[in-house]
Amino acid sequence: MKVCIAYMHGKPVMLELRDDIAYIDDEPQPIKNLSNETLQAFSDSISAIPYSADPGYDALVNAKRAAFLVDLLAMAVGDDCVSRLTHILDHVHYDVMEYLGETGDSDA
Repeated sequence: MKVCIAYMHGKPVMLELRDDIAYIDDEPQPIKNLSNETLQAFSDSISAIPYSADPGYDALVNAKRAAFLVDLLAMAVGDDCVSRLTHILDHVHYDVMEYLGETGDSDA
């Protein structure tokens, strides 16, 4: 199963489980105890959000992604994997904070 865990620089970041090995954008990652059921539950939680063209929809999806990334961080092994997940989480979190107007980048 493959799920989108973020959009960075306009491109989807995909997490896939192949033969019980997690891959982020086709690179293996040491994420322990990740299951297809976990990926399915995440995918279902995203699908349960009614689509809207409103920017709030993207913010809500990204908030779900951020929560999932935090769960992945708890299962990650090694500095490189933790660093990669943290970098992805930073992007997703920033997008949510930008929607909420809490990035400090005001136009006024």
